[in-house]
Amino acid sequence: MQRGYFLQAVLAIATLYGCLAPAECLYESQIRAFLEAFRMRMCHPIPNMGLPALDPFILGPGQTSMNNKYLIDFTGSIEDFQLHGVSDFEVTQLTLNPVPGLKSTIQINFPHTYFQSLYTAKGSLAYIMNLAGDGNAEASIKDFSFLISFRLRTLSPLGITSLQIELYLGDLKINFDNLLEEERINDFVHALVNELGVELLDDIWSYEQGTVVTKVQTLLNNFLGQYSLQDILQIIAGGGGEGGESKPIFEGVEPDCKLESNSSNQD
Repeated sequence: MQRGYFLQAVLAIATLYGCLAPAECLYESQIRAFLEAFRMRMCHPIPNMGLPALDPFILGPGQTSMNNKYLIDFTGSIEDFQLHGVSDFEVTQLTLNPVPGLKSTIQINFPHTYFQSLYTAKGSLAYIMNLAGDGNAEASIKDFSFLISFRLRTLSPLGITSLQIELYLGDLKINFDNLLEEERINDFVHALVNELGVELLDDIWSYEQGTVVTKVQTLLNNFLGQYSLQDILQIIAGGGGEGGESKPIFEGVEPDCKLESNSSNQD
């Protein structure tokens, strides 16, 4: 019995290895087409994916609070938060290997994203600098990209292992009106972040990377565990569901989110 399973596994792996050369065999072209179709619709809600409009991504009004002893203690709010540029993403690398043990990679770049919001922030930093935030909040990020690598676990339940996430950031600029009570300190902190923001975020990511990666892998496996590999590929290719048929995932959503920018680029 065990020998029979072993031979089946060898044949399955040999078949998959035979598919490694053409991108179509690994559905890479379908994934790229899916992402392009998704990008063209991100300014609209996509009901079949349960998504709101994502570009601009709008939040608020909302409130939050944090009390991290000896570091930060504040209450804050946001209103009219809008994040722009998410749909300008570029897939710069994509390799999908369904063979267990082989690494898959995807790299996505966001050339320019920025957000605008009204905000408040009251509290203190380390009980030394008082927060007095009240007004406009703006931030601009250039050439933000992430490189994800993982190994696919195709046996039930479907999942991933050996997840790695690398982040890259070209530039960061912020402006938060009246963030700190003391004007000179406020100006200094803004100048420091705008000059060294990339390095500061690199340090923060290096410190938090392990925790974040573990949580992301758990969330992804909880989601993927509901499907088979074939289910996922059929969803991307536009099929699937009971009886081999389902509603097209972008049904009723026009692919017109980039028409204005495309026409302006051609003028």
